Amino acid sequence: MDPAVARDVAQRLHGAQRTRFGDLVVDHLARVAAAVPVSAQAVAWLHDVREGSSVSSFELQVYGLTLVELEALGLLTHVDAESYELYVLRIARARGATGRLARTVKLADLDDHLAHTAIPADAPPYAWARRRVAVARARDVGVAHASVATRAR
Repeated sequence: MDPAVARDVAQRLHGAQRTRFGDLVVDHLARVAAAVPVSAQAVAWLHDVREGSSVSSFELQVYGLTLVELEALGLLTHVDAESYELYVLRIARARGATGRLARTVKLADLDDHLAHTAIPADAPPYAWARRRVAVARARDVGVAHASVATRAR
């Protein structure tokens, strides 16, 4: 999906919603999108949309969301019946392009949360989550480097 389309969708769906830190959700999304490569920006703009709106997967696909992007959004959606820890581990352990994309966005999301000077007592364990996702992301990078080295031989 074109990141500009994703931005417009996110702005329309999130409107004046606020984060637990009091920021506008769209401001948080803009910071996350700015922190990831262009290839991950659409998912960054939309990473909270399944939790904060009633938009359907079909609607997102009509706007141009690819199957990999849609699956990454599924990974990035925390459902009420799932503990935060299991949610983070699901992202950390996801395989393939979908997992790599979700981890890229989640790291930027967690970095934005951790950048706040005062984290509410009821906030999830962001630092723990960041460590888990970062270890998995480092594994992604290591595999990519090993793959390039093998092809170079």
